[in-house]
Amino acid sequence: MDPLRSIAAWLVRRWLASLRWKSTRIDMTDPVIYCVWHRDVPAAGGYLRGRDVSSLVSLSSDGDFLVRILSGGRMEFARGSDSKGAMSGTRALLRRLHSGRSVATTWDGPKGPAGVPKPGPAWLARMTGAPLVELRFEYGSHMVLSDWSGLRLPAPFSLIRVAEVRA
Repeated sequence: MDPLRSIAAWLVRRWLASLRWKSTRIDMTDPVIYCVWHRDVPAAGGYLRGRDVSSLVSLSSDGDFLVRILSGGRMEFARGSDSKGAMSGTRALLRRLHSGRSVATTWDGPKGPAGVPKPGPAWLARMTGAPLVELRFEYGSHMVLSDWSGLRLPAPFSLIRVAEVRA
C-alpha cells in the first residue's frame, strides 16, 4: 500500500477510536447475523471491531482499505460481494456461522439501491437458523455524503447510540 493510503488508514483508525458508544445489546449466546445499512458502515466497523465477528467485505480497493482500517481487533473478514467473489464470501460466512461465530453484512449490498434490502442476509438466516440482528445507529454531530448510500460520518469524539434489534 502506498504511503498516503497508509497515513489515511492510520488517521481513520484514530477517528474511529475516538467515537463513544452507548448501546442496547441483545443478550445472545448463539451466533447472530448483524445487519447494517450501507450508510452506517463506518460506525458499524468501529462498533464491531472489538467483537468476535466475521464481516463480509467486498473484494474492491475500497474493501482492501476498510480491512486495513479495521484489522487489529477481534473482527475477521470474509471477502466477496454480489458483484465479485459472491460464492466464496457466502461460503465463508456459512462456515463461520456453523462454527459458532457471528457475522456482519449490509442489508443493501455494495451498490444499492440505498434502503432496499438484498436477499442475502435473509437467506443466510434461513440456511443456518441464526437470527438477524439489525444495528440501528443514532448520531450526534455527523456529516452525510452525497454518494449512493448517503454515507454518514460521525464527528470525532461524538457519542453514537446503537440499538441491536432482532429483525
